[in-house]
Amino acid sequence: MKALVSDIDHTLVFDGRIKEDDEKAIKKYQKNHLFGVCTGRPLCALDDVKKLDLDFYILSTGALILDKRMNIIQHTPMNKETAKNIFLDYFNQADMIIQTGNRDIFYATFNEENHSYCQIVHHFKEVEHEVIYSVSLIFKDEMTTKKELDSIYRYGDVMPFQNKNSIDIVSKDCSKGQGIKEIKKALQIEHISGIGDSYNDLPLFEASDYCFTFHSSPSDLKDKVDVCVNNIEEAIGLLEGVE
Repeated sequence: MKALVSDIDHTLVFDGRIKEDDEKAIKKYQKNHLFGVCTGRPLCALDDVKKLDLDFYILSTGALILDKRMNIIQHTPMNKETAKNIFLDYFNQADMIIQTGNRDIFYATFNEENHSYCQIVHHFKEVEHEVIYSVSLIFKDEMTTKKELDSIYRYGDVMPFQNKNSIDIVSKDCSKGQGIKEIKKALQIEHISGIGDSYNDLPLFEASDYCFTFHSSPSDLKDKVDVCVNNIEEAIGLLEGVE
């Protein structure tokens, strides 16, 4: 069995939409293979990919892995005390998004205007009853984000992943790459290809048997993949030749 796994934002979805040609190519690919997503998004924020009949989901930067019917294959919550310390340390330094086991909402310290499933919080006690999968810190620019990235390791039991001007923080046992390894084992996938557009996709590339990014991606990202393409449709066309 073979599969293609895609990041969502700026890879599969642009401005809230999947490109028509990409959608057609994916559905054709799924006649013989599997297609799933590998994303930093939570389960409640998948409205713009619901038109696809996805075969698996790697969510919250690998902390939550689901099968086609959204049954849990594996989940790895953060240590709650660590999540609390991050929340308290960065409350006045960055905007934050907290992803939990809640299938209806995610939490944020700021108003996400485009998301009706966002609940604003001002104190950690408002989320401490939840299973916490990730905490994302959103800074004003990429330079600030890069400077702050290494300091996250001081918490000891977490892994930080940069995505432009944000840092997604999960348990140290999680990453998009680890999620791919788990889904490959669970679904007995022999060959898995991956496509992504940002730095937090590097573990995805490393865990994939074959990987793509876009011609528009950063140069140091393009150095890590097998082929650069313009879109998912093109990647699938090349894969059909490779496979």
